[in-house]
Amino acid sequence: MNLESFISVCNHGYNYVDKKGSYSYINYDFDRKLHYSDIEKILYSINNSSIVKLDIIGKSADNRNIYGVEIGKGDKVIYLDANIHAAEVASTLFLTRFLNDLVNKYENGDKDIVSALNTFKIVAIPSINPDGYEVFNFGIESIRNHDLWIYKNKDSVDYDNFKYNANGVDLNRNFPTQNAGLYYKSKKLINSVSLQKTTKRLTYFGGKELGSEPETRASMYFILKHYKNSVLYLNLHSQGRVIYAGKPNLSSDFNNTTLDFADRVSYYTGYIVHGLSYEEVGEGNDGSITDFYSEIVNGFKFSSKTLRLSNDKYIDGNINLVNNIPVMTLETLTTYTDDPSVFKTEYYDFGLEELFYSL
Repeated sequence: MNLESFISVCNHGYNYVDKKGSYSYINYDFDRKLHYSDIEKILYSINNSSIVKLDIIGKSADNRNIYGVEIGKGDKVIYLDANIHAAEVASTLFLTRFLNDLVNKYENGDKDIVSALNTFKIVAIPSINPDGYEVFNFGIESIRNHDLWIYKNKDSVDYDNFKYNANGVDLNRNFPTQNAGLYYKSKKLINSVSLQKTTKRLTYFGGKELGSEPETRASMYFILKHYKNSVLYLNLHSQGRVIYAGKPNLSSDFNNTTLDFADRVSYYTGYIVHGLSYEEVGEGNDGSITDFYSEIVNGFKFSSKTLRLSNDKYIDGNINLVNNIPVMTLETLTTYTDDPSVFKTEYYDFGLEELFYSL
């Protein structure tokens, strides 16, 4: 990613959606599959609340709006996002349900929620990869631009497991982080990494250039907009019922903070916590959105020489903290599915609803 592109992301500027009228109660409870356009309608509806701002933070490869939601008046930001991988649609609906309920409770005068939203601000991207969301749920004909890579390769895509965007890029390997795309002489390139676009099962391509994808740049803009005030970042994925907590190239203070909060998250969900031994650095698998967030809050700067976030060393356990906040990945469910009844069970029976409110 060149310096001009990074500066362009920094200078993106907000694009708030106008309110369309007075707020009215919304009810969504995993009772049906939602098109992305249905999710947009819910977001536009909650935007009518005085406590909500809805920011169009970018466009997908297939020209769908990507939304950043801001709920609350407080200075302390709790940052949530989901669906960076196409097949991981469940978390989009978990966030949609939570945001919907949160605003309903605020508008109904719930004293605890009103008080909380005067102290905190919930910031969320319900779907980073809306094209992938739509294709996984409703099929390849959801793609409108037939010149896109995914449509041209529609007969060979593994739709049950695909993670990339409509350009064939794994967005969660496309962020301009210190170790993105690098692997060291002491380690082998991990098997899931591909050096070119591929439809091969469980093999993914991080892009010819870091920060190349519109969805990546939209997420970067929203992170850069809010990270200085953040107190927590929770990145939602699907498959495994595990929590990934820690970054081996960052300080023990940061990792201890993250691990401590992961244990609290596990208390509500029962999910297994995976610490540093499960994290990969230098195997070609870096460049994730949690890498980007972790490095930004730890004071890494974009370098015009390395064309990525950088520090003096590739691995440095003595990074000077700028903002010591927990940054973690929450993997829900045990498989990829588009079944709303499975989402409903996970949300209520595995403590996700309670977890979100506890934050």
